[in-house]
Amino acid sequence: IFLVDYGFPNRRQFLAPFRGVRYHLQDFTGQDNDPENEKELFNLRHVSLRNVIEKIFGIFKSMFTIFKSAPPFLFKTQVELVLVCATT
Repeated sequence: IFLVDYGFPNRRQFLAPFRGVRYHLQDFTGQDNDPENEKELFNLRHVSLRNVIEKIFGIFKSMFTIFKSAPPFLFKTQVELVLVCATT
């Protein structure tokens, strides 16, 4: 499953947030800004997970220079590179 933003439709293997519903982390910060319904809660969890994933990519890029640009390898090889780096 791919966690995607509003630019992608919600379809098989693409998990997009609800449109027209609060989404950004700052929308939920502060007192009395908790999610008010299931869609807002989903969007809060979605953006929180995307935030963590983006931080992980930042860490990978700083630790392993091969990830600073798109390597000219087959997709399968790129996946294996990520797994190897994650286990070191």
